[in-house]
Amino acid sequence: MELSDESILEILHADTGMALGCTEPIAVALAVVKAREILGKTPVHVHLRVSGNIYKNARGVGIPGTDQRGLEVAAAMGCLTGSSDRALEVLEGVTAEVASRAVDFAAQGGVDISIAEEVDKLFIEATVRSDDGHTASATVEKHHTGITRATRDGEVVWEKAEAPAYRQDEQGNIEGMSVARLYEFARSVDVERLSDLVRGAEANWRIADAGLKKRYGYCLGKILSAKSSSDSDLMRRSMAKVAAGIDARMSGSMLPVMTNSGSGNQGITIYVPVIEAALAAGADTELLLRALAFANLIPIHIKHRIGPLSALCGIVPASIGAACGIAFLRGATLEQIENVIQLIIANISGLFCDGAKASCSMKASVGIAAAYEAVYMAVEGGEKAQCEGILDPDVEHSIGNLSRIAISAMDSTDREIIDIMTCK
Repeated sequence: MELSDESILEILHADTGMALGCTEPIAVALAVVKAREILGKTPVHVHLRVSGNIYKNARGVGIPGTDQRGLEVAAAMGCLTGSSDRALEVLEGVTAEVASRAVDFAAQGGVDISIAEEVDKLFIEATVRSDDGHTASATVEKHHTGITRATRDGEVVWEKAEAPAYRQDEQGNIEGMSVARLYEFARSVDVERLSDLVRGAEANWRIADAGLKKRYGYCLGKILSAKSSSDSDLMRRSMAKVAAGIDARMSGSMLPVMTNSGSGNQGITIYVPVIEAALAAGADTELLLRALAFANLIPIHIKHRIGPLSALCGIVPASIGAACGIAFLRGATLEQIENVIQLIIANISGLFCDGAKASCSMKASVGIAAAYEAVYMAVEGGEKAQCEGILDPDVEHSIGNLSRIAISAMDSTDREIIDIMTCK
């Protein structure tokens, strides 16, 4: 059964979206905001039950509007401000006064956290309590905006089980989705249907620029930019700009970004190199939008098999997406693009995630280097990946093997990482 253009567009729109701040702490803030709305007044306390992966990805990352990091301040923000209608832009417009109150709320013990066992890797349950003893809760599952349940004083007031509009097998594969089908879609879809990508391109380019102008995090973007040998050094410019955007985002920048598969860092890693390559090539808007659509859809295809959170660093599928977009801009054939994917899997499939934090910019720069190496080898050098290691002659099987490593083999890695982080 072939996946229709309409279904692919629906998947693209569902798995991309604007976010202000790192999506894990922001999803926590969203859950608290929803619980506060159910409660009907400002809470005096919030208890969080979160999966280990949410804890891992939220512990070390900056919260927008503050110089603080972690779940406590994100939850405190949700107690004081925001509307759940804003989804992952729930903290948009937060004032310095509210941010200061949130920091005090957290410092005074207004938030406590426990790690939930035997839940989905993306799980948040926020329970808030008012000064007169009433409680309310909201639960987020499966994806960052997936509010599935709300209660007031222990009684369920709202429950929702979301079913996707497309069929998936037990491994998460979407029926009819493949690299070949997505390549065909990017080449033939009415380009006007891709206009939503413009906002993402503008937003992700803007935060990358901001990261080059101001000191954020490790300042890797600024350092790489200063070392760029010339304007023709496209790979280094892309590495610098991606790193700069992630430097800014991981340090709590108030600039929103377009996400991919629930991750803003992955969105930056996908969009910025493709835009940089399009500018260097003098590509027109139509070609850029088609390349961006393809670059976004390939990681979505991969992440539907892996899930939104795992021990595999999200830079791996994002770098594959960026490389596919760059190769598409250069007129690569389907065979060349499949080879690009194989080469990146052969290169950086062992990159693991130990949480969202400032050093994500370093991993992203490694990913962009791997992306360009693969494009140079497959498109310009004519080199083919060998059927070795976890690679299979069929690119879909190689993606499946990568997913097996991420889900099964790296599950114990994930537990060890979370244990190390919680014991520090």
